[in-house]
Amino acid sequence: MARRVKTFGGQQQTLPIKDPKEIERFMYYLLKKREQAKSIVKRYQADRNWMVCLVGFNTAFRAEDLLQLRVKDVSKGYVSIKENKTGKMQNFRMNKELHQDIIEYVKRNSLTEYDYMFMGQKTKQDGLDYYLPITRQQGHSIVSKTAQAIGIAYTFGLHSLRKTFGHQYILNGGSWQTLSKMYNHNDIPTTQLYVMWDSVDAEKERAATYLGGVHKKKSK
Repeated sequence: MARRVKTFGGQQQTLPIKDPKEIERFMYYLLKKREQAKSIVKRYQADRNWMVCLVGFNTAFRAEDLLQLRVKDVSKGYVSIKENKTGKMQNFRMNKELHQDIIEYVKRNSLTEYDYMFMGQKTKQDGLDYYLPITRQQGHSIVSKTAQAIGIAYTFGLHSLRKTFGHQYILNGGSWQTLSKMYNHNDIPTTQLYVMWDSVDAEKERAATYLGGVHKKKSK
């Protein structure tokens, strides 16, 4: 029987990563952990942790939906899941590179279509071994410890992956209307607050924008 992931309170508000180079450091750290693993179990756990964050950074999944993913939900390159919190559907075609990373991860770890993508505790069902997905607390520990290891000083947790996706999407020219739909939010202001888009971000974008300038060629 599948275990539903429960939310837990008492946490400070988590923040997104705004600097793309910091995302690279975050993921590089996880890859190094995988390369340096000394046992099959440790290697799987490191690979799983890397994939949790890769999928989290590259989708708009809520934490509870991310952890409940089964291989069959993502192996075909098209996602169709019902959100645990809202009951709304998420339907979209995955990025091709992300899909290829997922296929390779599944093969490396010999996962079946009905396995959870991110397996944790082993139990028994009808006399057979059965793996539950990692808990939300485990997921939070994975991302928060990685953040601490690379020197992120602000509060960074499991939901930060989802928030980082949105912030980077807007930073790269995405529309607020589309992002709000990805998140299944009711309005754009909710989305802006969620991804922590503030006046500093707006001023950076203003400073980076130069339209219509015509420069005379230098005379020889």
